[in-house]
Amino acid sequence: MACKGSGVQIPSAPLDKMKNFFIETKELLLSQGIIAVLAIIQVRVVATNLGPEIYGNIGVYLGFVGISFRILNSRNSDLILINSNLTDKNFTKSAVYLELILGVVSLFFVSSIFFIYYKSIENYLVLYFFTRVLFNTQEVFKGVFTHTGDMKTYSLVESFSNITRFILVVSFISFSPSISSFFFALSIHQVVVSILVLILLYRSNLNQSETMNFKEYMRLSKKSFYKIRTDQAVGLIPTHLDVVVIGYFANYYSAGIYRIAKKLVDPINSIIVAFSPWMLNKISKNNNYNFKKLTINILIPSSILIIFIYYLFGNQLIQLIAGNAFYDSFSPMMILLVGFISYYLTFWTRHYLLLNDLILKHTIARVVNLVTFVLTAPLLITNYGFNGIAFSISMSVLFQKIYELSVYLKNKNLKNNI
Repeated sequence: MACKGSGVQIPSAPLDKMKNFFIETKELLLSQGIIAVLAIIQVRVVATNLGPEIYGNIGVYLGFVGISFRILNSRNSDLILINSNLTDKNFTKSAVYLELILGVVSLFFVSSIFFIYYKSIENYLVLYFFTRVLFNTQEVFKGVFTHTGDMKTYSLVESFSNITRFILVVSFISFSPSISSFFFALSIHQVVVSILVLILLYRSNLNQSETMNFKEYMRLSKKSFYKIRTDQAVGLIPTHLDVVVIGYFANYYSAGIYRIAKKLVDPINSIIVAFSPWMLNKISKNNNYNFKKLTINILIPSSILIIFIYYLFGNQLIQLIAGNAFYDSFSPMMILLVGFISYYLTFWTRHYLLLNDLILKHTIARVVNLVTFVLTAPLLITNYGFNGIAFSISMSVLFQKIYELSVYLKNKNLKNNI
């Protein structure tokens, strides 16, 4: 606002910052908003058609697949981002080759797990595993388009991917409610999105600078790759094996109840995903970005609103989305909300540590998370079932974020004193 007659401009800072923030992230927020809404509707269709036990069984399968593939692939977009700041050469083709190789290794890994645990693999799972190899290339797309700052294309692809998955899953489950239908839908989705991503990468790769061969790319990536993979391997265990663990220590019914609770708070993670490319872009351009103002002006007010909505309308949301069979999901949902909100308030710490060559500190933070989960989950599940694992997850996340914040503050103070 302007002070009349004085010639002095007095900015309404919080409102201006909030306005600018939403202008800069509107495509990402719209994309993730669509994703969140479709995910919730998809949960309703799958859960109501299959019931808690089969829904829990799907969660266990996805847990094994998730840990097998993402342990080598998750956040490799960060590797692309780091390498883009280290060289002017064009390494996109080599990055795609690396993701496909990692996918084949993951395919062997997940097949071994299923043979050991289940003694056989159903045909629909074999198809899903093979198409998941191709889907690895999405990380290259994310890294390339985050580096260029093309958030519009990034958001459009994310939206297209989730709309396609939604249409396929809903159509297949509505026609034939079964586990096989669910995984056939996911397989087709992975093929379609992978082809789109490869086309976009090819088009963006035209008329680029000197090409980097695969061996040279491996040498460039070696140091950062091991750091990122160690960091992700530690963090993915509680993220993807929580449903598996509760299925083992309790039963598929408890796994289904817990999985619905987790799915209903997952829109918070969608918001974090929306902000992440924007945050990485900001930090890479300005290493002194003011996180305090972001937290006070944006993250805290929105967190209060989120908690208020879940507390007042949580039961109605469960009944609307999953039905009366999942009524018990309210308490684990509210417990998980504590962990998700603590992560939301401090989501930027990981990006700061990554781009300040402190990724090993983030790995230590994830070790804190993992150790807390491993020590508390079996005991809490045995005594409190789905509420127990929800409490274990939230406590693990809280301890992790406290450690990350302490590292950030220590590093910031050190820089200020230099």
